[in-house]
Amino acid sequence: MTETARRRALIAALIAVAAGVFLTGINWGLPSRWVDPYLFGDEPVWSGEKILSLAPSDEGTLGADVDANPLAKRTYPIVLNDTDEKRAEIIRRYRLFSHQPDEMITFKSLARIKQFKGDPRLYQYGGLWMYPVGAMLAAADVVGYVDLRGGPEGQAYYLDHPEAFGRFYVVARLYTVLWGLIGLWAVFWIVHRLTGSDLAAATGALCYTFMPVVVNMAHEAKPHLPGAVLMLLSVIAAAKFVETGKTRWWVLTGALCGAAFGMVISSLVGFVVILIMTLLRDDAWPRRAKVIAGATAVGLAVYVVTNPYVLINAIVAPEILESNLSNSTAMYGKRGLGGFANAVRLLLAAVSPILYLALPGLVWLFRRRRARPTLLILIAPAALVLVQFILLAEGKPGEYARFAIFPAIVFGMAAGAAVDIVQRSWLRGATGGVLLAVTCVWGVPYVLGFIADAGPNNTRRMAADTITSELGDVAVIAEPAPYAVPPVDLFQRKLVLIDPNDPLPASHWFVRASDTSDRLFDTPISWANKPMYPQKSK
Repeated sequence: MTETARRRALIAALIAVAAGVFLTGINWGLPSRWVDPYLFGDEPVWSGEKILSLAPSDEGTLGADVDANPLAKRTYPIVLNDTDEKRAEIIRRYRLFSHQPDEMITFKSLARIKQFKGDPRLYQYGGLWMYPVGAMLAAADVVGYVDLRGGPEGQAYYLDHPEAFGRFYVVARLYTVLWGLIGLWAVFWIVHRLTGSDLAAATGALCYTFMPVVVNMAHEAKPHLPGAVLMLLSVIAAAKFVETGKTRWWVLTGALCGAAFGMVISSLVGFVVILIMTLLRDDAWPRRAKVIAGATAVGLAVYVVTNPYVLINAIVAPEILESNLSNSTAMYGKRGLGGFANAVRLLLAAVSPILYLALPGLVWLFRRRRARPTLLILIAPAALVLVQFILLAEGKPGEYARFAIFPAIVFGMAAGAAVDIVQRSWLRGATGGVLLAVTCVWGVPYVLGFIADAGPNNTRRMAADTITSELGDVAVIAEPAPYAVPPVDLFQRKLVLIDPNDPLPASHWFVRASDTSDRLFDTPISWANKPMYPQKSK
């Protein structure tokens, strides 16, 4: 077998391992009728048609991620289930939402995309996310895996058959898995280019596969992992341009930067790859200027083609853009270095302790002249993302670690490359094994969490059983939804929204999802099997 054939066989084996990791538990946290006995108690279970007739409409001209019926600002406490209309709104969430709070907005957008003539009304998730997921759902409908139904009749059907709607989540997650597998190939290619070592490249690829943030994001119907992978691919194209100077590589680099931006808005920082590759290529300044302008133009063209309504609405309906984008930016308004310690904590949770080897690996790689151009191209967008991540990290919960996915992957690659520092072959292999073992210790609990959440013995059901075992109203600090509050009887108990700073009302249960628990290895980034500890005030 030739060296090339062996390498291809190795990559195929690595992809098979990654597919097994990413697909295991892919059906976690899906909507189901198991919540009905908890929500309705001794009352007759409502039909989808009745829920739809009572629940406030969530349609309109707002962005797809904007609450069409927000709670009015008033004095706490607020009773959330004192009318059938309020109960219906809560029941609709439990019948249709997954255990991940952001996944549903993709389907809310796609449900109205025909009404708005192709406009997704969701712009932080780009067209390269929205339109392919829609196409995959249409294909799944053709083969009979999902049942696409529109209009009020379709909504009533899904409310009656939440398991059928749950398959939508699986299809969208498969799109993420596909990009995750492409990402493994990209990681292998880059680490191999940096080190020339199959062992280092394989170690980096396996650490990527089991890295907590990658395991988590590969299981969610969200575009952050695909966006990071497209940035990795742009690094590869840029490295080839620096090496060859050929036009096709700067064109491809620009296209991939635009595609990453077109996948998720936070990947805009990837355009720095164009600048760095041009500066690293020993060309005359007029050609450098031409390459920068040309590659940027190609990237912007790709973005506009895949997100045409951003430009259209910026001209003719800016309030639509404002509705969606302001809702996203409002969550990250506080900036500064006050969150530095939290950023480090979350980055460690995202990468695992192999993060400590990243700096020695980067220093060693930088000393290798042949590796330096590719390394600089890789580091530039990672550094920008990391600075942004630190500045916005103050007070953020564990799930915020997902926004560091690109630098986390880069740190994991640097740790994998550090294996090649070791001189003796047997010790090099042992070092790679230790790195992989450490990553698995932190990453495998996420896989186990997805498995548990897909089964009957998940934390939400256990919390619901605890509350059902004893009388008492329930105090919450967020609107009831499957990702935040376990299902409770909406007819015999009051659900009371309280100020988080106020004392717990007497004889009330209190429960919320938590980032920490007494388990040996927590999974703070994930919403799967989120620790929930009901407590009752005296």
